[in-house]
Amino acid sequence: MALLAVAVGCTMLVTQRISNSRNRAPVNLAENAGVVAGTDTAAQSAPTIEQAVGALTVKDARGKRVPLVTKGEPAIIMVSSVTCSWCKRTLKDLGELSAGRPLPRLKLLTLEGAAEGAPMLAKEHITGAQLIGPAAGRDQVMLTFRYPGTPTFLAVDKNGRVVGTMPGYPMREVLKTWYAVMVGDADTP
Repeated sequence: MALLAVAVGCTMLVTQRISNSRNRAPVNLAENAGVVAGTDTAAQSAPTIEQAVGALTVKDARGKRVPLVTKGEPAIIMVSSVTCSWCKRTLKDLGELSAGRPLPRLKLLTLEGAAEGAPMLAKEHITGAQLIGPAAGRDQVMLTFRYPGTPTFLAVDKNGRVVGTMPGYPMREVLKTWYAVMVGDADTP
């Protein structure tokens, strides 16, 4: 019976997604919108974080609903899972790069929930990152369908626009440019 309920729920979500996609232009996250020359923001045509991630509601580790991004602040969102070995490898590299320096602009969006991401950060001695997770089962399903592979990184400018995406584990050299945003040394990778 529970399996039937999940199947019906998934069918309803897919149907809703298809009908919603007919009413708006598709967002191509494979293309980086890029930063407008001479600024630290994306073009107005770049997708907003809401368009990129969907109408996702997130909760922090205390269970409090929080905004996905903070307006006026650039951020790197790392979509992760506790079962993802590449997520763990990325966090290990970030822990080594930071050497105890806080990462205030990193938002670790763990598919299983914010609290589930805490042990992953603690293991690598990463501090200052915001732990977030889907607020409800529906949000988790939608996020999992949108990002079937983890890790996935989204660079968001101070206006809430996506300036870059990076699916999968990056080489450490590439990760350094994204790390500069996480630590607050740069506004875009």
